[in-house]
Order: sequence, then C-alpha cells, then structure tokens
Amino acid sequence: MQQATERGGSSAVTPARARPGRLITLPRPRPRPGDGRLVAARLPWPGLVGAVILGLAALSPSFIPRPWWVSAFTLGLGMTFGYALGSLLTALARAFARATGLMVQMRAGAARIVGRLLLVALGIGVIEGVRRGILLQDDIARRIGAEPFPVTDHLFGVVAGTVLFSVLILCFRALRGLWRLLGRLSRPFLPGLVSGAISLVIVVWLVVFVSNDVLFARFVESATRKAVQVNAETPPGRHPPKEATRSGGPGSPETWDSLGRQGQAVVADGPRRARIAQVTGRPAKDPIRVYAGMHSGRGLEQTADAVVAELYRTDAFDRSVLVVMMPAGEGWIPEWHPSSVEFLTGGDSAIASMQYTYLPSALAYITDKVTAERAATVLFEKVEAEVRRLPADRRPELYIGGESLGAYGGQAVFRDKADLLARVDGAMWTGTPRSSRMWEELTSHRRPGSPEVAPVVDDGRHIRFITERQNAVNDFYGRPLGPWRSPRIGFAQNPTDPIVWWSWDLMWREPDWLRERASPKVTSEMRWLPFVTFAQIASDMPRSVRVPGGEGHRYQEDLVPLWAGVLGQDPMADYTAIQKAIRADYRIF
Repeated sequence: MQQATERGGSSAVTPARARPGRLITLPRPRPRPGDGRLVAARLPWPGLVGAVILGLAALSPSFIPRPWWVSAFTLGLGMTFGYALGSLLTALARAFARATGLMVQMRAGAARIVGRLLLVALGIGVIEGVRRGILLQDDIARRIGAEPFPVTDHLFGVVAGTVLFSVLILCFRALRGLWRLLGRLSRPFLPGLVSGAISLVIVVWLVVFVSNDVLFARFVESATRKAVQVNAETPPGRHPPKEATRSGGPGSPETWDSLGRQGQAVVADGPRRARIAQVTGRPAKDPIRVYAGMHSGRGLEQTADAVVAELYRTDAFDRSVLVVMMPAGEGWIPEWHPSSVEFLTGGDSAIASMQYTYLPSALAYITDKVTAERAATVLFEKVEAEVRRLPADRRPELYIGGESLGAYGGQAVFRDKADLLARVDGAMWTGTPRSSRMWEELTSHRRPGSPEVAPVVDDGRHIRFITERQNAVNDFYGRPLGPWRSPRIGFAQNPTDPIVWWSWDLMWREPDWLRERASPKVTSEMRWLPFVTFAQIASDMPRSVRVPGGEGHRYQEDLVPLWAGVLGQDPMADYTAIQKAIRADYRIF
C-alpha cells in the first residue's frame, strides 16, 4: 500500500506505523469558552447525524395526531436512540481501525469545510423534516375526522423533544462517568477487563433498581392510593337504582357504596323497560345488571360468588341471554356493550360483571395482567357451572364480552379455539391487546391473502374479525363470508387502534399490518423503523380514546349491529333508532 508523503494532500489512507491504531475522521480544534461551536464540538458527528435522522423519523405519522407533549416524547427518544446508534457505529469503526492498523486523515481546512457543509445539510434537513411532519400530522387528523393541532403546538413539541434529548444524553454521560470512576477505583484490586465488567454490572443494577424499585414502585403506590380514593367517589349524575333487577337496588346485598365508582355507573346507567319499548316499538322487560365490587378481605372467588348470588336473586337464569361482561381497569365497562345487548333483546337479558382492580386499565395491564385473566376465568367458570346445571331447554344462551383489558382477560378463559366454540353461544370483544394468546393464535392461522387487520379464520364460519360493520358479512375486500353460524365470535378492531397493534417486537421486526398496508385509514407515509415505530405506537395509546368514534380505541355505534350479528340477528339491518338512543343516553366520566 502506498504511503502519503506529499504535504498538503487532501487525504490519504495508510497503515498506521508511527501512531498505530488511531482513527481520525474529522479533527476539530479544541473548544474554547465562548466558542459558538462548543456544544456541537462535544457531540460526535456520527451520533449527531444519527440523532437528527431518527429524530426526524420519529416526527413521521402513526395512527393518532400528536399533541406537543407526545411529539416531545417520541422525538426525544428517537434522537437518543439515533445518537446511541451513531456512537455505536463510530466505536465499531474505531475498533476496526485498531484491528487493521488503518488511519484516515483529512487536512484541517478540508475537515472544516466538510463539517460546515454537513451542518448546513443537517439544518436544511431539520427544517424540511419538521415542515413535512406538521403537514403529515394534519393529514392523519383529517383521515380520522379529528381536529388538527396548531402549528405552534408542533413547534413547541420539537423544542421540548430536543430538550428531552439533551437531558437524556447528560444522564447517559453521567452514568458513563460513574462507570469509569468505579473502574478506576477497582482497577488496583482487579484485572482491567474484570474491573470494567463488574463496574458495568453495578451501574446497570443501580439504574434498574432506581427505575423499578424506587421510581416506578413509588409511582404505582401513589397511583394505587389515588385510584382507591377515586373508587370511593360516586360519579356525577348517578344514583342508586330503584329496580330490584340491579345490584345496589332494593333487596340487593351488594350495597351502593360497595360497588365502587365504575360499578355504580354500570348499574345506574343503561335503558329501562319503558325506554326500550319506546325505541323499539315492542314490549320489553327490565334488563338485569348484576355487579360486585372489590371489598377488603374478599378475594376473586368470593367476589364471583357474590355475582352468582345476585344472578339467582334477580332470576337472571330465566332470561334468554346471559352475558358475562368483563370490565377493563377500575371495573369500567363501555356502555355501548351492555346497552346494545339490552335494546336488541328487548330487555330479556342479564349482564354479569365484577371489579378486580382499582387501577386504570393501562397501569393494570402493565403491572398485573394475571389478575385480569384469573378474574375472568373465575367469574365465567362459576356462571357457566350454574348454567350447565339447568335443563337444556331452560338454559339461557351464554355469551362473553369486553373491551381492552376486559377482552384480554375474557379470552384467557379458553384454552384454544375449540374450547371457546364449545363453551359459549357467542362473544363480542373490542380492542383486544395483541398480546392475547387467543388473538395471536387465530391471527397467525388466518387464511392466506387475508390481511392482519381483518384476518379470515375458517372462512368466517364462526369467528369474524371486524374493522367496520361490513366485515360482519364480508371479508376485508368485500367478498361474502356466507352464513354466520352459531356460536358466533366477533373481534372488533379499528385499524388505527394502537392498543391492538402495539407489541414489543415492533422494536426489531416490521409487523404484517404495516407491511400489508391494507387499510386506507392508516397513512401510506407511515414507515417502520427499529425502536422508533415502537415508541410512536406506544405514544399513541394515551390519546387513542380522545378521537372520533370508530377510530383509535373507541368502539361505539357499530357495536349495535355487531352485537346483533353475534346474537343471531341481521348485522346489516337499520339500527339507527337504537344507536341514537344510546348516543343520547351515553355519558363518559
């Protein structure tokens, strides 16, 4: 290999004989106080480039329009990951240089020119990326019928995200400094490699301990205390029911105060006989709603026993339809589920449910999904056992339903598809988290050619995945599915629902739903990037219930025809009167 000897040459690649193992990429003058380039000089160029590239990628659209704080969160994490990736590549390049003895040199003047050109290119890229990001955010707002956020909100999110990135970098550098300090302190007593490894283990343990056992544990403890306080409050506008057909009403051993905030909403809300008759034009019955709240000293078994006792007290087993409705966090049930059943059956129905956590759904999902599974299993099995004791000609049809964490817990009751079809007359689940074992099993065995957002299972004979009302009778591409045979199982999932489409493997694998690009509700500008897409979909979750109905994690009007299909009625009939009645009576607290 030829060695560079001419002074002033622009560049040369040579074996490093005089100073082996050194890689010089962009030599920079030593920063001086007051130098305007001080901050840039302290950030390695590859890390800075990586931060800009993945930061701009984080501003690309996902499902839900982002307020400034969500943009700041995704931008800060994206820039941090990009900086780490760029720094890692730099470290690998330097290791390669040391191993091969190569040295890349550049004249100081040329290095300054390249550095300035790179800085200009990054500046132009940032301006164009932010402008494009704002336009795409407005586009996804229009797609789902939401109001776009002001430009000032987006710009403030960019500034806040950059600040978050700076704070995270300072934290990482502080941890690196701690690691080096521990290494220096232990080096007199341990070999260098062992000293570095032990120091790294100590720093990682410290981060995990502080994050999990201190910060997160205290957050959960505080959230639990707050949730218990909220549970003791009566929701506005709710009063104890006057009907004996409801828990907390006359003759019920489950007192009004014992039901908890969400349980009170369940038994206080919903249509009565007169309202159902008025809307449907047919005679009706008073629907039965039984509910048991959490008590100190009362476990899941005893709470489920209380629900069964309420079913017997209200003669619920004499109704034609009995639905075990599993709530999400706090004991919450979206009113569209039970009201749809009650209008469609003329009130000849019973809804059975129980509370199993004080925590909001998202926090309960993170900290204790097992309790949701156990609660659903205990309650359903106890109700099922009572139904099976009845003569076959006197049994009510047994259904199960739920949304979000309630759907996750309800699906855990059953071992597999065959067990599900053997034990229920129907099910209606909305917004199932994709970590559900049942959901994963059915989706992975879908018919080839059917998209992940609306998989076809066994030609739709019993199980149908529904992104919009038409999927109750047709597949995603409009092809008829044929008669929906009993038992009928419905999975409603909006293409823009981050609760359904978020998963841990988004960090390293492009999902089928994004690669297939089947739904026009999801912008074609959405791209998968490692870690970035994971953070984007996660950041969509808090806003997923603050969008118009039928988008995100909101399942509303379409639940009436979907429950109609599950109950054996025509899902394509006109249910406008029922939908209007529920919408008028439905209240969100």
